[in-house]
Amino acid sequence: MPKPGPGDVVNFIVRSEGPQVWSVFENGFEKPIAEFASAKRAEEYALRIAESKLDWKVDVFDASGEMVATYNSEDDAMPKPTAA
Repeated sequence: MPKPGPGDVVNFIVRSEGPQVWSVFENGFEKPIAEFASAKRAEEYALRIAESKLDWKVDVFDASGEMVATYNSEDDAMPKPTAA
């Protein structure tokens, strides 16, 4: 798979993979980058890793598969993750 170039958006997805299993995926890859026991921790991780990219988007889904949040590198109002 080619490396993202300038202007390419890297899309991360947070979704439930089962009871107390929240996974972070990079769009286009089958296996998760990371897994967490809570949705909040998975979302925070996805935002941290996304911010290391030039252009990015993070889509967050709840346990039923409904999209509940979306963040992107163009959104100035994006909440910054807090370290716990």
